[in-house]
Amino acid sequence: MAVVGLWYSNVQTRQANDQARQERALTKEGQITDRYTAAVSNLGADKMDVRLGGLYALERIMQDSPRDHPTIANVLATYIRTHVAKPPAKGQDVPADVNAALTVLTTRDTTHDEDFHLDLRSAWLPGTEIGRQSPADLAALAKADLRDTHLRGTKLAFADLQGANLGNADLRNADLGGTMLSGALLVNADLRGAKLFAADLRDALLADADLSGTDLRGAHLRGARLHRAKLNGSDLEYGDLRSSDLEGADLSGSNLKRVDFNSKSAKVSGANLSDANLSGANLEGANLKNMNKELNGIPLAGVVLDGANLEGANLTDADLSGADLSHVKNLTRKQLDSARIDKETRLPAGLS
Repeated sequence: MAVVGLWYSNVQTRQANDQARQERALTKEGQITDRYTAAVSNLGADKMDVRLGGLYALERIMQDSPRDHPTIANVLATYIRTHVAKPPAKGQDVPADVNAALTVLTTRDTTHDEDFHLDLRSAWLPGTEIGRQSPADLAALAKADLRDTHLRGTKLAFADLQGANLGNADLRNADLGGTMLSGALLVNADLRGAKLFAADLRDALLADADLSGTDLRGAHLRGARLHRAKLNGSDLEYGDLRSSDLEGADLSGSNLKRVDFNSKSAKVSGANLSDANLSGANLEGANLKNMNKELNGIPLAGVVLDGANLEGANLTDADLSGADLSHVKNLTRKQLDSARIDKETRLPAGLS
């Protein structure tokens, strides 16, 4: 009987503990609901400090209740889109409450996102500071929908924008140094004057994007699709353009010093390379077939051209002094008639 009594006592204790836990959970849930209701109500207040209080209260709830994280993230994204749907008045910055909401979203714990995808389409966020100061603290913008977003002059250094959709976005003069943009969609994006130093743009889609005067030194553009992109006057020194698609791109006046195009699949035909600096560039295996005026007057001494396809390429006035063309493909004597060559120029067997 003593054993049975002890067993029964343990069962009662467990049941009492379970009931107590359930009651605490219900109490906590009720408290979170009350906190959430109060915080959302504060978002509609006239005073800035009250709205800020509501935003930070929502941030705390996101941290305390992971299951409410996606809902609150959606509320904050909607808050931003609603409050900056139009350009700020002349001379005014993005409101402090919008900046606060943006900070909460870009520093959130993305492991609790579930089905949440950040949507900031068409938002006006010029001059905001979204990026962080080191690659150890990335702003969480991966796969974000940023189509038509106005981000002129925005600081996005080291932000995580992998797979983000930035189609038609205004990124003029934005700081994107070290930013992770692999697989991002930047179709028709305006990146004039942007800083993309050492940015990761591998496999990014940049068709028709305007990158005029952009700082792309050391940028990783391997596999990037840049067809018809404007890269005139840009600085691509030490950039990695292996396997990239540059068909129809404008690279006139750009700095391509020590750029690596090395790949049998590199597509450079139709690209405008007039006045570009190609010293030390690696064009090994690149397809230069049927280039018209793109190589005119460009010094090719020191450029690695092993295996490059020069079929039909227009070399009129091209400076081939000291260039090594001994291993290029499909070069004819006629193509060299108007090119500058000297005794140091190495030609393919049969053309020497």
